[in-house]
Amino acid sequence: MSDRYVIEAWLRPAVELNSALVSGGAAFVCAVAPWAVALSPSVSYVTAGAFAGFSALRAHQGFRVLRYRRNLRRLPRYQVTSAQVPVSRQRLFLGKGFQWQQKHTQRLLETQRPEVERYVQPPAHYRLARQFELRFESRFPAVCRLLQKDSWLNPVRPLTPVGGNPVLHGVEPDEVNVTIDLRERVGHMLVLGTTRVGKTRLAEVLITQDIHRGNITIVFDPKGDADLLRRMWAEAHRAGRSEEFYVFHLGWPDISARYNAIGRFGRVSEVAGRVAGQLSGEGNSAAFREFAWRFVNIIARALVALGERPDYAKNFTLCHQYRGTLSDIFDAGD
Repeated sequence: MSDRYVIEAWLRPAVELNSALVSGGAAFVCAVAPWAVALSPSVSYVTAGAFAGFSALRAHQGFRVLRYRRNLRRLPRYQVTSAQVPVSRQRLFLGKGFQWQQKHTQRLLETQRPEVERYVQPPAHYRLARQFELRFESRFPAVCRLLQKDSWLNPVRPLTPVGGNPVLHGVEPDEVNVTIDLRERVGHMLVLGTTRVGKTRLAEVLITQDIHRGNITIVFDPKGDADLLRRMWAEAHRAGRSEEFYVFHLGWPDISARYNAIGRFGRVSEVAGRVAGQLSGEGNSAAFREFAWRFVNIIARALVALGERPDYAKNFTLCHQYRGTLSDIFDAGD
């Protein structure tokens, strides 16, 4: 296969292997039995080397065609551990990919032609294996488990459960690491996709790099993904920043960091205003609100005078203690 032409033709039989096999046989004959082709030994070795070089070239081209056809059906497995995620002070790693060019558009259009469907769709024995699993799932569970085993020894192993169309990545056999300059992160990044396509996994890759880079990393997760929380905790622990890891979650107050809403103030009376401000001040409720304001204000002033910072827990405890003291006094008077 030549790469000199603009129009490619990779969805076809690997005919290069035929010439590679013939050239390899000719090289063997020239090297072992030069008399069979009427060559002298001195000339036969040169001829054998030329045939061997041509055979290697054609074999390389043929295997490229086979590799391209294989990638259209099944992408090679790509997985990295958290320790293998590259961390750079200049670049941000996004994953494996390639720059889409005109040739990739041409290759994608070729995969939609009816005459090349056999190179794109799973083969017949693969479809038979999947049908067998559906039909005999209960009768032959052991056989079904063997057919579903993800091993290179299994010729009908199921596709990787990542979803999507493998053709979109298979049109480029040689993917590389995709990175962006960290200075470009001042702009916004929008990641779109339906469920189970890898949006959270991409977020984990970016968060992992930020944590190990030593940056301040703030993550807002509206859906509360437990796996993402565990991953962030693990990366912070592995980076030696476990003491800097904080979780704020109203549903899990036992592990959540807490904010003292009345701990900072300009005037002590602001503490009572923030607490009593949550009560209604309309109608008869105004009297109760004023009473709560004065009561909390007394407690806040006492705490500040003792050198302690007011918070809701202390106010609640002191209110109960004060109420208990008054009850004891009234009970003693009776």
